[in-house]
Amino acid sequence: MQSQATYNYKVVRQFAIMTVVWGIVGMLVGVIAAAQLVWPELNFAEWFYLGRLRPLHTNAVIFSFGGCALFATSYYVVQRTCHTTLFA
Repeated sequence: MQSQATYNYKVVRQFAIMTVVWGIVGMLVGVIAAAQLVWPELNFAEWFYLGRLRPLHTNAVIFSFGGCALFATSYYVVQRTCHTTLFA
């Protein structure tokens, strides 16, 4: 008789939530940067220039959004394929 493995979905859920948060933040910065190309008067502060927002948008989307999505998927798949819980 096989016992049902209880998987640890807490860490997967936390990474999934942060994936959504970083996705919204990264895309919002991208929309602001794109709006500055259309309306140059939005460059009203030195820290708000397109040259500073573009790397922020790129890094937020690639590393934060992509990294959290990768870890959430990895932790979910490892538990399901190995039929075990995460060791912590």
